[in-house]
Amino acid sequence: MQTAEFLQQQPLFGGVDDRAMSAIMPLLREENFAGGELIVREGDRGDSLFVICSGSVEVLKACPEADTPLGERIAVLKVGDVIGEMELIDMQNRSASVRALEPVSTLALSNGDLFRIYESDLPTFSLLVLNLARELSRRLRNIDDLAVRYMPHDGHATGP
Repeated sequence: MQTAEFLQQQPLFGGVDDRAMSAIMPLLREENFAGGELIVREGDRGDSLFVICSGSVEVLKACPEADTPLGERIAVLKVGDVIGEMELIDMQNRSASVRALEPVSTLALSNGDLFRIYESDLPTFSLLVLNLARELSRRLRNIDDLAVRYMPHDGHATGP
């Protein structure tokens, strides 16, 4: 399992102090995936987020035009990135599929364990949620940039 120091260098745990990390570490479970293995499937219920500790993954979004059943690649994530964070916040099904591009090691934190942090250490819980919000905001900004790139020059999106 990765060290608390390693995790504190990753965006999700940035700013979390050593005392709080010593309480969080036992809540994390190590999960390993082989290259090509599906980590999460779009539409499935999810109750955990995953911090990538080694390896890389592709995020796939289903669409009618895709050549594969899992859909089109929309992102590649690497060490320090988080998978499955949206389900912990909005309690919806998985919004995309994630597949390992090579052997991947992750640390998973369940919704229930995140709630335990809320109950026992509200300042740390607040920091984790703020870090998740920052991550989601960064991803939304990237999507905004992509949307603008594919809009016609008149400023109106094309649609059906």
